[in-house]
Order: sequence, then C-alpha cells, then structure tokens
Amino acid sequence: MAQDVGTRYGTLLGATFAVFHDNGSPCEVWPGQASPLETPLGRLVPQHTGEDLRKPRVEPVAFYPDGTLRSLPLETQTRVSTPLGEIPAELVSFHPSGTVRRVFPLNGKLSGPWTWEDEQRLAEPLALETPAGRVEARLICVHFHPSGVLRSLTLWRGEEVEVDSPLGRVRTRLGLAFHADGALRSLEPAEPMAVHTPIGTLRAFDSDALGVSGDANSLVFAPDGKLEELASVDCAVAVSCGGQGRRFAPGKRQNLCEENVVDPVPLRLRFESGLVRIGDEPFELDRCTFRVERQIFALFSDFQGARGC
Repeated sequence: MAQDVGTRYGTLLGATFAVFHDNGSPCEVWPGQASPLETPLGRLVPQHTGEDLRKPRVEPVAFYPDGTLRSLPLETQTRVSTPLGEIPAELVSFHPSGTVRRVFPLNGKLSGPWTWEDEQRLAEPLALETPAGRVEARLICVHFHPSGVLRSLTLWRGEEVEVDSPLGRVRTRLGLAFHADGALRSLEPAEPMAVHTPIGTLRAFDSDALGVSGDANSLVFAPDGKLEELASVDCAVAVSCGGQGRRFAPGKRQNLCEENVVDPVPLRLRFESGLVRIGDEPFELDRCTFRVERQIFALFSDFQGARGC
C-alpha cells in the first residue's frame, strides 16, 4: 500500500515501499509520485518512474540514520551545482556532513538489452578545471572529498586526457584521483609508461583495469609527489637478499569472456622509506639487489611487439 514518507528535505509521495532505520528514520524509500526535495544541491525531483529499456525499475532514495540524504536518483538528468561548477546528473550521493560526494551524469541499468556501449553513447563531454589541469572528456563519475576538493574522475572506456603529474604531462585513461589537499594521488596511464623507481625502471600499466572507479590506478603518488605505488603487467622483478633469490612476475587468469584468452594480473609494488613491498613481502633497499625483467604475454594482444622495460 502506497504511503507518504516525510524527510527533512520534503515528503516522498506515494511510496511503493520503504525501509526504516532502527531509530525510525527513513533508510530507503521508493517514491511513486513526483516529490521535489530541497537538497544541498537545490530543488531536485527523485526518480519515481521506470519500466523502460534503460531504467527498468525505480531506484530508492537513501538516507543516513540521522536523516541526512545518502543517495538520490533523479527522474531526469538535471544540472547540479558542485565545487567544480554545474554538472549534469542522473544520480547524486552525499557525505554524512551533507556535502556532495559523487555525481553520475548517467544512471542507466546495464543488462543484456542495454549494454555499456548503449549507455556510453548517451554521454556528453564535460570540461572541468582540476588540480592537474583542464580535463575534457566523457565521465562516468565525479567524486569529491567531504571538503569539496575533487577526489577522483572516472572516464568512460576509450576516453583519454592529458594531465600534469609529478612525472610531467601524462596521457591518462579510465581515471585519476587526488589527495585531500588537491595533490595528484593516482592515474591510469593510457599506455605502458616507463617509470624510474628505487629498484630500476618499471612500466606502469594495468591492461585489465575496468574503469569502475577512478580512485584506484596503476601509478600512485604521495602528497609530496614521491612515487608510492606502481602496477605493471609486463615487468618482472628478480630479488637477491643474503644469498637467497626470488622472482616476482605478473600473474595470469582466464579471460571471463573468451575461453582461449589469458589475461595478465598486474604485479603491484609499494615504495616506502628504505624498502619496497612486492605484493605483500617487504625488501630492504640497502640489503637486497633488484633486477627488472621483461615479461611477455603471448596471448595478450596489447603487448605484441611492445618494447622492453
């Protein structure tokens, strides 16, 4: 039975279903009628219709236990005001403090009849001024820190931007992320990128990065710009310590879509004061010797004919 659910932002009318927190405040509400809410981003109308190819169902409006908005799917794409200016949105989320967290320009539901390619064709390029320079691309998500500083951008597959980094200008795909002070935290190189590290020159790249979130990438920097982490799919590292030798290489896994294709799993390294962690194992820089080797995946086409590390 439909019911009206009151919130601190307005009343959600004709709710077809509602879930409440233990304290009695609304947790998730599925409105059945147009119910404009006065939000931190202005007057917005939650999604209340569905059942089409792209949006087969109504998504709920979600709240934190104290009644603050958590996420808000919109009935139609609406331009919302953010710390980076106006951005078109079909879904917005908020931090517990009430500041904007994420803005999704599109919010279609992927399925057999509606693929990511169909959704991507609806995306329009956005031009944003970021701490790493001007970015113009089709974006899946814009993510903010609670302070309003940009946290990350997630790009649609095939999109590339060139940004400023501690290593100079870098052509980037899929995503880039920032520390709370605005310093660049990470990026995903558009192609394998030679990077000088304390153990030698490695090529940063994750060929199987999915672009689900721009927060996690192959090149990671500390707030002061020093290299902190690196992922590589075509470099191996031989380590010798106290007469003992080890070799670390990218892994392999069966491709989920093609039976005869094997995908590489990146080798991940983290650089700390005086040591490097390869996977989960730490090695002291002044007590070990390191040799970087080329790792070739014959079944992975992106690296056919690629130059060595």
